[in-house]
Order: sequence, then structure tokens, then C-alpha cells
Amino acid sequence: MTIKDAKQQILDSIRAYLIKDEFGEYKISIEHQRPCFLLGPPGIGKTAIMDQIAQETGVNLISYSMAHQTRESAMGLPVIVERNFVGADVKVSEYTMSEIIANIYYTMEQTHIREGILFLDEINCVSESLAPIMLQFLQYKIFGLHQIPPGWVIVTAGNPPQFNKSVNEFDIVTWDRFKKVECEADFLCWKEYGYYGGVHPAIIAYLELHPGHYYEIDATDRHNYKIITARAWEDLSEMIQLYEIDGMAVTLELIGQYLQDHDIAPMFYEFYCKFNELRQIYDPDSILDGNITQEAVDRAGKADTEEAIALLNLLMDGVTYTMRTTIQMEKMIRQIHPKLEDILIKINEGLSCRQIIAEHIMTTRKNLDMAVKARIISPSNKKIQHWIIHNLEAYMDKCTNEGRDNKQRCTIIIQNAFTNLLNGAKNVTSQSMTGLKNMFIFMEAAYGADSPVMRKLLEELTINCHTMDFIKKYGSDEFYRLIGKPAVEPTYNDMYELNLEDCLKFE
Repeated sequence: MTIKDAKQQILDSIRAYLIKDEFGEYKISIEHQRPCFLLGPPGIGKTAIMDQIAQETGVNLISYSMAHQTRESAMGLPVIVERNFVGADVKVSEYTMSEIIANIYYTMEQTHIREGILFLDEINCVSESLAPIMLQFLQYKIFGLHQIPPGWVIVTAGNPPQFNKSVNEFDIVTWDRFKKVECEADFLCWKEYGYYGGVHPAIIAYLELHPGHYYEIDATDRHNYKIITARAWEDLSEMIQLYEIDGMAVTLELIGQYLQDHDIAPMFYEFYCKFNELRQIYDPDSILDGNITQEAVDRAGKADTEEAIALLNLLMDGVTYTMRTTIQMEKMIRQIHPKLEDILIKINEGLSCRQIIAEHIMTTRKNLDMAVKARIISPSNKKIQHWIIHNLEAYMDKCTNEGRDNKQRCTIIIQNAFTNLLNGAKNVTSQSMTGLKNMFIFMEAAYGADSPVMRKLLEELTINCHTMDFIKKYGSDEFYRLIGKPAVEPTYNDMYELNLEDCLKFE
């Protein structure tokens, strides 16, 4: 199965294990909660989907690589204690709490979240000293004398033996303790994740043209390994984007550090250079703004497949960026609005504006820190919380310096600031809708409404979570016309009707 299907299997298992009865007890006892064993080649996203699962379930996530665990870190250290058995004092050996289980309790204290996932990676690479106690752990969830707390689910992962010489084959008794979930590399599945995570458009375009280059591991030649994984493409994407922001040159040497294949690395580098040339020739931002020239239309219409796919991804990248920003800004506004309402209410009650805003900043930071420690917050939502903190800090400074803690002046400052946020969101939304419309105008003029390139564009818009979220929310007559379906009523609601008027009560 694909990594996406594997994620759903594990997510469903965790949700089932956390179902409680009417007395608050887990319906499946901890002894019968078979750990999932995610088996798949390296670098396809096994660890990444665990972060996504934690974010979707809202429970803690703790990860350990079992290949690096010793018997002592898992079991604890032996100690001699005195006990009284049948009237006689005796000395017996016991174990201190396992580092792994102690970390579970520490995390619960830090996050105030009682449930969680213990993710044990490379489970089939445990050391010889640790192997004998793993069967007991898988069955009873016990290391030494200490059992993992109720509400904690175990998920394990590992690579097949052909990818890792350290793998120890499990016996039948051990396999009988697992829910085995096997997955394999799949570009189409990863592409959805690539859109979600903002992978560089040149990479998505290149892999569209060469899907067979998405994943390759060949260790037959000890002096010339070939290693290209999903993780390599994602890491390369992030590095390219940082290089571009800082104005540094992306070289073949840089690409070769991630794509460890002497044939594929130069091919991608050549494509990346051409991709940047096409960015200069077509100026996709100008097209999305409505500056469509006949010269660009004519060139696109005559372009070969490689150029057409590159152009499509250049335009997709532009609309995706503004649409993703629109959705994020809306979430931020909806979350900051009740905070500003509370601030204005308390200002009108005579409390210090600076003190009230400072309290909201501290609370937001504390909740963000807890979410980060629990690993239940996505990069997008983390960015939203940073936006909120940044805005609150700016309001606090402005109210201190200009409002001088005067109730009426501070109220006006905050009201104006919120209005500016709404106007900013309106502008980005308008830019997104205009960009989408102009992209359709250009592509239809260059290729035609029923062309393979247009069908490819519609397919990409459909699998891209950011563009589909935007279209569902704000609508697009052109999109529904081109896919040949009746327009769906947009789910857009009253965000732009939010205001702080009810809090403006001057004496």
C-alpha cells in the first residue's frame, strides 16, 4: 500500500485503541492493543506520517530509535532494595524506571495531555541484549517493572532486511504480537504531500516528467551507491528555497549531495536551470496579475511537453502561495478576534491595556510551547500562532507608546489594527481569485479548454489541498466550467463581517 494508505490504517487503529466505555475505561485493554509495525523502505515518510497522526489526534508523540537503545536505557538500572516477605527481611534486585517510560510521564506533565503515541523506529534492529525483553514489552507494554501509562499506544517501524544489514528477522511468536502494515514508495501519493508541504515546483515538475526518478536505492556497487528517496527530494527542496531567498547559486554539487546518483543529479540540475529560464521568459506573476501577452500565449501553445509541464507548475506555484496565505490569514484572524474582544472588554473595565495584552501573549506562547512539545501542531498552524504573537506584541507597543494606556486611545488603536488585518486578508483573497481566473484565461488561450494540458492543470488543482480548500471556500466558475460540473456553492462565511464594535463602549 502507499504511505497515505498506511497512515490511515495506523490512524484508525490509534483511534480505536483510545475509545472508552461509559466508565472511562479503554474498551481494548492495553494487553490486547497490538502495536502497529510500519514496514517500508527508508526515506518514504514513515516518521513524517507519525507527526501528522499526532496533529490529527491531538495526543502526545514520543519517538525513539531502537537501534540506538541499550538494555539499560530501556529496562532501567538494577538496584538492591530491602523487602519483607513472610516476616523475613530480604534483599532483592529491582530496576529503576526505564528512560523511555520516564520520558512519557515527563511529557504528560509538560503538555497536560494524558494520551499519546510511543513511536519506536527501527524496531527490528534492536541490540542482542535488548531482544529477549521485546516480546514481553510488545505483549504487556512493560519495560522492567514499569508499564506504559493507560492511553498510550505503541507504533513501531522498520526497514526490510534488503535495505539494512542490522535487521534481525522476527520469529513467528513476535510477528503474532504486531499489526503489520507494509508500504512502498509511490510518487503520485508523495506529490499530494509535496503540494501540502510546499515542495519546490521545479521538483514536482521534474518528477512529473521522470516519475521513475522519484525513488531509487541500489547498493550493489559498494563504491557507487545510488540513493534517492522522498526524504532526499524534500530536503533538497528546502535547501533550494533557502538558497534562492538568500541569492546563493544552486549548483550541481549541492544537488548531488541530496540526489546520490551520478545520472539523475545532472539531469535534474539541467532541468532546474531551464525551469528558472522559463520563469524569466514567461514571468508567471505577471500572467497571474492579468498581464497576458500574445507572445507568451503563442510560445506556450508551441511548447514541448517539458516546457508545458514546467510552465504549468510555475503558475500553480503562484496561485498556491496566495491561496495558502489566504487560508492561513483567515485562521489567524478568527483566532485573534476573541483575544482582541477580551482585551477591549477589560480595557473598558479599567484594566491596564499593556498588562492584558501581555497576559494574552504569555498564554499564547505557553500553549504553543506545549503543542510543540507534544508534537501536535503542524508547521502551518505553528506559523499562525507566531503571527498572532507578533501582532499582539505590535499592538502592545503601539498602545504603550501612542495610547499611553488611555482607554479610549488604546481601543481605537486595536480597532484600527484589526480593520487593517481584515483589509489585508481581503486583498490576498482578491489576489488569489484574480490569479486563478487569469491562469485559466492564459491556459485556455494557449492550449484550449479540452486540451491534455488543461486536463492536467485541473487534475493538479484537484489534488493540491491548498487550491481545493480555496476553491471550495470561495468558488470558481471557471474551474467548474472547465471540469464540466455544475458550480458548487462556496462555503465562504462571514469572516469579513467580524468586528469589535460590541466592545467599543465609551463612557
